[in-house]
Amino acid sequence: MRWTITRTAPAETSGDLLVFPVFQKDDKPLLKSLLELAKGGTHKPAPGSSPMVDLKKVITTGGFSAKAESIFPVFCSRTAAGWLLLAGMGPTGELTLETIRKVAGKVATQAKAMKAARVLVHLPGPQEMLFDDRTFARCWVEGAELALSPTGVLKTGKKKDSYPRNWKFLARESIPKDLQIGVHEGEAYTAGCLLARELVNMPPNYLTPNEFASRARKMARAEGLSCTVLGVPQLKKLGMGGILAVGQGSSNPPRLIVLEHKVSGKGGASSKGKASAKGKVPSIALVGKGVTFDSGGISLKPGAGMDEMKADMGGAAAVLGAAQIVARLGLPVNLQVIIPAAENMPDGGAVKPADVITMANGKTVEVLNTDAEGRLILADALWYAGRRKPDYIIDAATLTGACVVALGSHFAGLMGTGGELIETLRQAGGETFERVWHLPLVKEHKEIMEGTWSDLQNIGGGREGGAMTAAAFLWNFVSEETAWAHLDIAGPAYSNKASAICPKGGTGFGARLLARAVQILVS
Repeated sequence: MRWTITRTAPAETSGDLLVFPVFQKDDKPLLKSLLELAKGGTHKPAPGSSPMVDLKKVITTGGFSAKAESIFPVFCSRTAAGWLLLAGMGPTGELTLETIRKVAGKVATQAKAMKAARVLVHLPGPQEMLFDDRTFARCWVEGAELALSPTGVLKTGKKKDSYPRNWKFLARESIPKDLQIGVHEGEAYTAGCLLARELVNMPPNYLTPNEFASRARKMARAEGLSCTVLGVPQLKKLGMGGILAVGQGSSNPPRLIVLEHKVSGKGGASSKGKASAKGKVPSIALVGKGVTFDSGGISLKPGAGMDEMKADMGGAAAVLGAAQIVARLGLPVNLQVIIPAAENMPDGGAVKPADVITMANGKTVEVLNTDAEGRLILADALWYAGRRKPDYIIDAATLTGACVVALGSHFAGLMGTGGELIETLRQAGGETFERVWHLPLVKEHKEIMEGTWSDLQNIGGGREGGAMTAAAFLWNFVSEETAWAHLDIAGPAYSNKASAICPKGGTGFGARLLARAVQILVS
């Protein structure tokens, strides 16, 4: 999509559809500004068109109350666009960021159905909502683009979607810089989320560990990031027994993918010239679980639902999408993104239950269940991330079914050791609506993961607290001096039900959340 801003009068601006957000009071639509806009239009009506005095009657008799997320198309002959699309925003003063996204998503879907190529968006007045133009524009761009996320790209003979490609925000008097920033941020956040969705939705025979590395390298090259890919010989040299063990049963060997976004110069400017408000440029490592397909290995999963295990690289997709957002925003941060990519398969060479492996940090681990593989590859990657002693480490992973049982599909589990980092992720989750719920992580969880025949075992002794014991296993591979947070995104990473801003399939959960957290940490 192409987003621009104009300050021409709404009624006089040419387009195919003029979107007018309408707020609500006492369950009735506030139509004053809409009727003033239409009445003031000097566009010459087509012969035989309905007079403008009927507009209010058409709206009220049509049952439009401006309830949040409701939409109502109506023809208005006094506007150059002709068609108006009224978008219900709900009661004044109660508007949320996610409501803006959902409304924009429904508007985009309706515009597509109406085959509107050029869509104009009238900005609500400052007295109508609590948010500034920058925030409104960012969320509107996100909602519109995410709602029309491409699906079914591998269907033969499928025609290319003819969704609206040209959108214009109609500024009130001038084109404020904040509005331009909001559009830019919205485009960046959308791009990262769509990248994550695309990767999660790819079939596992297409997205092998090596192909994941190729796509990461391609994105890095396009965004000005560095990218290094480590193969089996390098993994052996580093002693990464976790990644190697998980990948040894597959004909597609594992990879460790490392991307970097560096700030140029000391203490201040990024590659795009922005400066850190805190003076010191923080260093942040993002680690994402990249199991491109998880059969469970020798501890084979049930057949029902195994097809969804193509999404077991949702954490890797999230951190890669976040890296793209950070790069496009030019944030002043030294960012390292680490993706352990492997395929967990059950052939004759696969790791077996009761095998003991040695991890990169030297600890020995008894593999009691080969389906608890994500923590093994993450552990090596977390050790690798800690070598540079970053200020913050955040890992994201579709790690445990236990977290889905605990929190369902609307929240990610959040655990860790960094108080400020935990609060930052909670704030970022609220703003992006990629919500997190803080779960406890204590030494007793760590003790459960102590092994009988080795330093550690890869599962706890029972079913209780599975999300926390998995996080406690990872805790052994992070320095006590480093602020660390773990996101278990097993619930929200994939959905079998479409929403206003997301088709069925990969949600891209985590890309916007992580990028927003980085943005907060460097502001």
